[in-house]
Amino acid sequence: MRKFLVTLLSLVLFVFSFGEKKLYVGTNAEFKPYEYLEGDKIVGFDIELMEAMAKEMGYTVKWNNMTFDGLLPALQMGKVDAVIAGMSPTAERMKAVDFGKPYLNFQMGHAVIVREDEKEIVKKEDLNGKKAGAQLGTKQEDLAKGFGAEIVRYDSFTGALLALKQNKIQAVVLDEEAAGKYLKTMSGLKITDVIYDNDPGESVAVKKGNTKLLEEFNNAFDKVVESGKYNELLKKYFSEKEIKEN
Repeated sequence: MRKFLVTLLSLVLFVFSFGEKKLYVGTNAEFKPYEYLEGDKIVGFDIELMEAMAKEMGYTVKWNNMTFDGLLPALQMGKVDAVIAGMSPTAERMKAVDFGKPYLNFQMGHAVIVREDEKEIVKKEDLNGKKAGAQLGTKQEDLAKGFGAEIVRYDSFTGALLALKQNKIQAVVLDEEAAGKYLKTMSGLKITDVIYDNDPGESVAVKKGNTKLLEEFNNAFDKVVESGKYNELLKKYFSEKEIKEN
């Protein structure tokens, strides 16, 4: 009898697991407070938001941590179902994939980080003609370029900041929230100015033409907002930000 019950329980668990709806999501866990590692666990605002939306959709999330510039190719090739990584729907990206409704609507600041002994870069306009590091494929790359910087691309912001400390470049442009987190653990660096982005709108990306999943995400986001979970996450990760009404 006992053997029969064990077999029956195993069968039930197998059926439950087999019928589980899985959502494979790509991210780049090097971007506090959006997504980052605590030990082996991926945490952050984007992570908790995605988990909350997936729960509303009836999915279990399977995370895939990869380089930022590899996220959209992975989505296009079907290696992941969606991407969430503090990613904005630029015109270039919208040619390749589709984006859901923006999940962050406050004005975003992007810090210009330099060494503490830096004399030539005092304000963002001083980036003109200087070597500035940015993570490959990010908005910060375009922002620094807009001020005439000579862009040096890195696979991660950690690599860019280390290069700055080693005097290989003169500045790094990084999301202001993330910059504050990084500089708490990296001595010898400072924020000298901030570039403000008046067109924020980080969004979830899905494969081009996947309107069904996109609609599921948009509906789930609305439910997360209505439940109060969204504001809870904003206060947890962006306590000093002024949030605009949707």
